Amino acid sequence: MLACAAALYAALSLCACAPGSTSSWSPPYLNWDNFTIENDRYAYDGEEGHFTKTGVDVSDNQGWIDWYAVANDGIDFALIRCGFRGTSEGGLYPDDYFEYNLASAKEVGLDCGVYFFSQAVTEEEAREEARYVLELLGGVQLEYPVAFDFERQAEGIDSRVDTLTSDEATAIAQAFCEVIEGAGYRVMLYGNSYDLAWFNMDALPDYAIWYAEYGALPSCRSPYLFWQYSNNGRVRGIDAAVDMNLALV
Repeated sequence: MLACAAALYAALSLCACAPGSTSSWSPPYLNWDNFTIENDRYAYDGEEGHFTKTGVDVSDNQGWIDWYAVANDGIDFALIRCGFRGTSEGGLYPDDYFEYNLASAKEVGLDCGVYFFSQAVTEEEAREEARYVLELLGGVQLEYPVAFDFERQAEGIDSRVDTLTSDEATAIAQAFCEVIEGAGYRVMLYGNSYDLAWFNMDALPDYAIWYAEYGALPSCRSPYLFWQYSNNGRVRGIDAAVDMNLALV
């Protein structure tokens, strides 16, 4: 796969700007030559100041997880869904396995962060979501940030957020992040290039990025803290397919 980097790089240069780009062409944030892959898991090496950790992100979609087995399969961290807002009626719900997943992952020594799937349509709803996240956390210390996962739905699926403008989406993200930061937690924004392009990133310069891109090396042209590189990973202790992530610390 890495042997194809030059061809992929040329192809991606023809695509629309990735988040944070100031021109129609600029190189990816990290040098593709420094990515390695072994047993379907990525690492990044070769630049002073960068080292990587391997992690998963999980929700109740994975069912019950044997976190001891996960930790013994080379996994260093977990990003755990704490809750979500419904895509149509807009109710707030906890993830069924959140308390178990967070407590168990921390018990076996994994670094942890959490994420919330938002469908807020106003700034006040975003602040409501953030307060809900803080209630779910109950003051638990996290090694990694709280992520704001704000996505429009796939074509043909109605969602309450689909008609929001970029300015509205940006203000909603900022409202959520400010409440979380005010409670002493770090925050980050999750998404692929399509999701992140929804935001005016110039108005959100202080928030880390959790970037999703599958099937290719990451083309994002702005700094990012995590790269979600697969939604079909296999890890001992997790019966279902799981998202795989690389922390670029």
